[in-house]
Amino acid sequence: MDGIPGTRLFALIIYLVFVSHNIIRQVSAYNCSPKFGSKQEGHLVGHVANAYKDTRSLVDCAALCGRHSTCLSVNYALKTGDCELNDQTIALAEVEEFTYSTNDMLYMEVLNHADYRGCGGTMTDYAATFGLDSYGNNWSCTWNIQVCKGKRIQFQFMFLDTETCCDGVTLNLRHNRQFRGSTAPSGTYVSNKNTVSVTFTSDYSVIRTGFVLIYKTVD
Repeated sequence: MDGIPGTRLFALIIYLVFVSHNIIRQVSAYNCSPKFGSKQEGHLVGHVANAYKDTRSLVDCAALCGRHSTCLSVNYALKTGDCELNDQTIALAEVEEFTYSTNDMLYMEVLNHADYRGCGGTMTDYAATFGLDSYGNNWSCTWNIQVCKGKRIQFQFMFLDTETCCDGVTLNLRHNRQFRGSTAPSGTYVSNKNTVSVTFTSDYSVIRTGFVLIYKTVD
């Protein structure tokens, strides 16, 4: 049986390398689990959303943070194992709210909570904060979110302030949910698949502040 001519074989190898490189690049584009930052002495004050007693280690404390959609960083007590989950980071909080100390308190951030503020975009992070700090008339913004295959996406509002009648945020879940007004809804909203689009639209008059949403990858 004749073999594959040299030029065709070379072309086939180049093609397979190109395809495999793109598959690897596409898979690695999605952050499938929480990633932890470097630790430092001290703790963030005034932003504790959840607290746990007697956790075994700082890593266990940070893993708990990864399970909460609002958690961006942790305070960990070395002597007692107490774990505090913060809904802010040093960068987002006021400078005076971080206390530098050597009294066995450690602070650590969850790194792949990204932050997107602007009219739409594509997000593939494990978790992210996104929304509008302000908006204008006749806006139409879409955020396309995709996480790892087999996972789902959990949403939670941190802030909502739109014109009650006519400006709103729509979570395009199995049953679309639209949110308007000046009170952020409580609770969480979970998709049934690993891709979701979120849209914001405003009409021709009356503008308010905007909204802030957090999403997180869940099983």
